[in-house]
Amino acid sequence: MKAKIVLLFVTSLSLLNLHFSISKVLATDLLSDEISSLYELLDDRTVNGWAVLLEMNNFPEGWTNLPVNFINSQRMQEALVNLGWNSDHMYVKHDNLTIPTVQEALEWLNNNTRSEDVALLYIFTHGMWMRNVLLWNDWFPGEWEKLVTSKKILMIDTCLAEEFIEPIRYDAAPHISLACCSSNEVSWAGVEEEGLPIIGSAWNYYFTSTLCNSSADSDSDGVVSVEEAFNFSTPLVQKYMNETVFAVPEFLQSYHDIGIYPENYDVYPHPMMDDQYSGQLIIPEFSSAITLPWLIILPLVIIFLFVAVALAKKKQLCGSS
Repeated sequence: MKAKIVLLFVTSLSLLNLHFSISKVLATDLLSDEISSLYELLDDRTVNGWAVLLEMNNFPEGWTNLPVNFINSQRMQEALVNLGWNSDHMYVKHDNLTIPTVQEALEWLNNNTRSEDVALLYIFTHGMWMRNVLLWNDWFPGEWEKLVTSKKILMIDTCLAEEFIEPIRYDAAPHISLACCSSNEVSWAGVEEEGLPIIGSAWNYYFTSTLCNSSADSDSDGVVSVEEAFNFSTPLVQKYMNETVFAVPEFLQSYHDIGIYPENYDVYPHPMMDDQYSGQLIIPEFSSAITLPWLIILPLVIIFLFVAVALAKKKQLCGSS
């Protein structure tokens, strides 16, 4: 009996993962409308994830390029796909980040995101580009506020990063904002010729790796939340910077040259999280987050399928007699 129940459950899961495509094929004319209506109902109640990934590696004359071959947005994209996100739900923009192009990306996010969906925005560039060219804090808060969902995630991967989450820190709408460093710190992005283990943003590397790392699941609920990923990855970033990057005298000197002395802190840098979301924000489960209870959905699907097959056979027999 137990074996039959397990087999029935596994079969049902497979049917759901196929989005009931089999039910559409087998449904007769008599039940096609009903089956389609059930399929549309469940699909409408699925929580989707939508992401905007912005990365700038090449800058105009007078600015320092960040030649990391857009590895940061690539890592974010790969992490989300591994969590079940649809790659078609990701808006990726490389270079030429201007106010109009970033606003266009936010418009796309706003047009696609529904009230229960997850909306994620990640940006990697220079902190001074954010401040002086994108004028981020002047217009971004108003655009971010337009998103109707309560599952908003903002990820700033720049120098001075905390400065660019500060304007929405006290926004009453539920959200989580992550900054790779504080407002008076500089971030680190490794390039290949330096010979260090991590190419690109160290913060991005550890955060994206942690999203799929079961060791970060501190409450043992089977999934890693955004908060858990941040809390687990932060010490790893600090350890890498203090024990690997700053262990190279020329890299430490580059910080001294701009008046920053990481050795004066217990750890450096200090990633920041503004968590205004009640509970844990889970993003791996969006593709199966259906509002009807599983134990109700699964039997209904199976019943519809068996009835559809039975009627199809009966109609075939009647037609041949």
